[in-house]
Amino acid sequence: MPAYLVESYWPGVSEVQLAEAAARARDAVAELRRRGREVEFLGSILVPADETVFWQFEGREEDVRAVSVSAGVPFERIHESRRVDGGSREEER
Repeated sequence: MPAYLVESYWPGVSEVQLAEAAARARDAVAELRRRGREVEFLGSILVPADETVFWQFEGREEDVRAVSVSAGVPFERIHESRRVDGGSREEER
């Protein structure tokens, strides 16, 4: 499944607001999945110094956009992305 990074410039966002928006994103994903769409919300990253939130999704771009709009996530751009897991050094041996 393609991965997408949704970039949100969100001045003054608090961790509480972010958690509430993440819950709405999970609800929006659940609704789309009930309709047979394949989309996953992988999580978000808040960068307080830049007043930016990065949202990580897998699915089709139009579904990622629909989730973002439905969840009330303010966003400027949606980027197709590649995710590389960090793993641990123990796993490399």
